[in-house]
Amino acid sequence: MSLNLNYKPNFFVNTENIPEDEWLEWRRKGIGGSDVAAALGLSPYRTMLELYYDKIGVVPVEAGEDKSITFQIGHLLEDVVAQIFAKKTGLSVYRDQTMYQHPLYPFMLADVDRFIHMPDGTTAILECKTAHYDTQYLWANDAVPRHYEMQVRHYMSVMNIDVAYIACLFSNSEKDFVWRKIERDLDEEENTIMLLQDFWTRYVCNRVEPPLNEKPDMVLDVLRRFYGPADTSAPSVSLASSFVPVLEQLLVMKAEKSDLDSRVRKLDAQIKSAYAPIAELMGPSCRATCVDRGVTYNVSFNAQCREGISKDKLSALKAQHPDIYDEFIETTEWRTFKLTKSQN
Repeated sequence: MSLNLNYKPNFFVNTENIPEDEWLEWRRKGIGGSDVAAALGLSPYRTMLELYYDKIGVVPVEAGEDKSITFQIGHLLEDVVAQIFAKKTGLSVYRDQTMYQHPLYPFMLADVDRFIHMPDGTTAILECKTAHYDTQYLWANDAVPRHYEMQVRHYMSVMNIDVAYIACLFSNSEKDFVWRKIERDLDEEENTIMLLQDFWTRYVCNRVEPPLNEKPDMVLDVLRRFYGPADTSAPSVSLASSFVPVLEQLLVMKAEKSDLDSRVRKLDAQIKSAYAPIAELMGPSCRATCVDRGVTYNVSFNAQCREGISKDKLSALKAQHPDIYDEFIETTEWRTFKLTKSQN
């Protein structure tokens, strides 16, 4: 595969006045910049399976964490981020509410936040982000979070643009603001296109579910949301014999975990027995020291509090004030995986 750089992006759809549900339908016709990390199994927020379901129009049975407000806030603040970027860099920023399509790889789409008129007459891309204040460390030493970088590189590929900037605002102060310049990398771009093409053709076009390769908690959460709550009346599922090696491995791992849990419980008991005399001497004090031959041992025995309601009081609340109980109590379902083995 050798990239042809003699192209201009195709006009796909004008997004200026279309409602969100229609905009989402257009996005399902290809892979957009924010889809790239998930399509490659590298997103910290979304699995390949979740992206696949989205592209084929499968709606989850259960709603996940409500990200709509966060998305709306980020969308509303795009202009603020763009204005701060323009002020700090002196570059001219403008908006083009068009979704574009790669002319050589039609499954690749780009809905770019802003464009930049560069002083040399060329055009650059500006991606506007907002993030929590505590995530600034991800941008330290001129770094860019990988999933954001992949998004911007995707836009550069679709638009055939060599330079992009990504800017991020962390608070309501422009002091908590960073921007990074990203230059096109054709070798990485070529490899990414091949991987995205494989995802699109192998899974989306053929209606084949992608593998579950991401973090287990992410995968299980997606399965829960798309398959819904447990149904005790549902018939038992018969597993193929090809699962036997996996089941045997699970039995071994669960036995090892049980042994380790037992050892941890014994160690916890031994640790508490060892420091109980020290706790007795400390009484209500939270600190102690021991000095011996130039070595100082510092001990802390701090209190930790956790708010909660006992089962008895919870039952009383439900019986005496059912309206208050229903208003504030949330039921969360989780499922416990158990495995046993028996001889027929």
